[in-house]
Amino acid sequence: MKGFCVINPNYEISYDKTIINDLQFKNINVILSCFLCNPPQSKNEGIYYRIIKSEHGKCIQCISFWNRQWFPYHIHDYHPFFIYLDDKNFVKFILIDDGHHYSKMIKISKNQIGTDFRISFFLPDHGLTDRLKIGRIFKPKLIPLKPKQIIKWWIINNMAQLKLRTKLIDPYKKGLIPESEPKKDSLIYRINHITTFNIIHQPMNSLRYTFRDEVVCPVCKEMSTLDFLPVYKDQETDFFFLKNEMKCKNGHKFTIKYNFQEGKMEYFN
Repeated sequence: MKGFCVINPNYEISYDKTIINDLQFKNINVILSCFLCNPPQSKNEGIYYRIIKSEHGKCIQCISFWNRQWFPYHIHDYHPFFIYLDDKNFVKFILIDDGHHYSKMIKISKNQIGTDFRISFFLPDHGLTDRLKIGRIFKPKLIPLKPKQIIKWWIINNMAQLKLRTKLIDPYKKGLIPESEPKKDSLIYRINHITTFNIIHQPMNSLRYTFRDEVVCPVCKEMSTLDFLPVYKDQETDFFFLKNEMKCKNGHKFTIKYNFQEGKMEYFN
């Protein structure tokens, strides 16, 4: 749609059902389950998907969408997982939302043919994990993630806004894909991702990769992960944009603007 960049212009969007194939791939079958929460199957809920084709291969972008999260309560709950395929449609690796949209990579071998790979959603926040083997398995309601739906979620002017932007446009963007799998990996370590400090000491994997946008303070280079950004509309062009006044941990103030037309963040002193 005019005024919005929803994909890297060098890439192609597809909704080919023979590729997603109900999440049954050549080397693994992706199984979804819920523990202490309901699957996203009410009206408008489901697994929204699109397939990004590029020189890097194929990436199936999935956003699990609930109308509301009960604890802590808020409307609209989005949890992404991306499935990366090679040129022969074998799964290479999967990124899951490991809490607060931090990304966790799970590598998949071509030799795992016929293996079930389980992704579980669980309370309190519909978080994703590959470490939980209990819960109710459900058949996903797969819904094509069309540009109009993305834009509709992007311009919600409250906390229900979809906060995945530049890395939804480009699933190979720096800061999304971890360099390696976590050295220490258990369900309890996920607590570190849903707090602002480490409850459990974790010397390895201190770098946090995320599905969300990040900004860098132009003065001290301190990095911040973005949340909701207020929506504005240019009165001359009728184009939407996001804008917010920022203050880094060291007290430096600067202004950021998200340019929907170009799909990038802009800085102002």
